[in-house]
Amino acid sequence: MVTYRERLRVPVLWAVVAVAVAVVLAAEIHAGAEGWRSVVPYAVLPPLALVWAVLASRHEVRLEDGVLHVPGARAPVSAFDGPRVLDREALRRVRGPQADARAWVAVPSWVGTGVLLPVVDPDDDTPYWVVASRRPEQLAAAITAALTAAAARA
Repeated sequence: MVTYRERLRVPVLWAVVAVAVAVVLAAEIHAGAEGWRSVVPYAVLPPLALVWAVLASRHEVRLEDGVLHVPGARAPVSAFDGPRVLDREALRRVRGPQADARAWVAVPSWVGTGVLLPVVDPDDDTPYWVVASRRPEQLAAAITAALTAAAARA
């Protein structure tokens, strides 16, 4: 059963800017030339920018059956201690000046808030996970509820 799901899509403005940059780059390649340079850049680069926006928008955070799924990893919530909500400044710090190179970080650049999850598994060298979320309070509440449910079953 899915208890939390969030898709972290690329902002529409970013996609528009990517297409605009692709059109400008295509115009630079074209530069008034004839032949293939007058058509191919316009037919290839803007669609590639759209493909990037679509593929980048597949970033999903999901909590299902007591397992947290983030891009590139998944772990049972029992592997974590209580979540800590990160505002924009706190997220910047744990990704920058206070970062631990061993941490698992699943934060796309267009999301400014998230949740820090300390890892309690003694066999895991990862000190914590940082997971992006536009609704970090709801994600933290869902993880806390899943931790409580897992503790009640144990």
